Amino acid sequence: MHIMRCYQAAIMLWYQHYAALIMAKSVENKNETVTMLNKLCLPLLGALLMLGCSSSSNTLNVTPKIVLPQQVPNLQSVTISINGADQRQDQALATVNRNGQLVTLRPTCDLRFLLQELLEKQMNARGYMIGNAGVVNLKIVVNNLYADVSEGNLRYNITTKANISVIAQAKNGNKQVKNYRSTYNVQGAFTATNEKITSAVNSMLGVVIANMAQDTIINDFIQKNAY
Repeated sequence: MHIMRCYQAAIMLWYQHYAALIMAKSVENKNETVTMLNKLCLPLLGALLMLGCSSSSNTLNVTPKIVLPQQVPNLQSVTISINGADQRQDQALATVNRNGQLVTLRPTCDLRFLLQELLEKQMNARGYMIGNAGVVNLKIVVNNLYADVSEGNLRYNITTKANISVIAQAKNGNKQVKNYRSTYNVQGAFTATNEKITSAVNSMLGVVIANMAQDTIINDFIQKNAY
């Protein structure tokens, strides 16, 4: 959709530029007029196209690798509910300096729903059923998730950090909180492109997801408080 809008804008600007050139041919000193219009319109056309089509570079496609746990043996029918929350004050993932201007990079999806869906898949893999009225409610919370990006001397440095909590609340009043933290760093030559920042974020989240799959604390809590 964004590409189509950029294409339509380019066509409209080209048409306006072409119409101006046609009108210029009907006046005196047409060669000088056409030359002047070319000098004025063509740079403007290029600038507008760059401005109109640059917004797509301000998003990061966060798609971490999903790791699923093994099924819980002899698990009886247990229904749990799952929801997500993002407690960060700023939902941006990174701020980078692009041509002297600070650019804020945001994910293409809502991270709370992304992690909620991930947790649902992991708990389904363990053998639990997901519903609205579960005996235990799981809440996955984004406490911190950010990429610190710095550039200089033809090199870049990307440090990503995550702090994710899973809060289990049983109907009997018992509660369990498990925190998952991860830090990932990558360095390289030249500039930190969106692709490199996205790769760092996905790698860091992949570690968190793998730790969640291997950890049994939340599963043990459900087993003790579901019956």
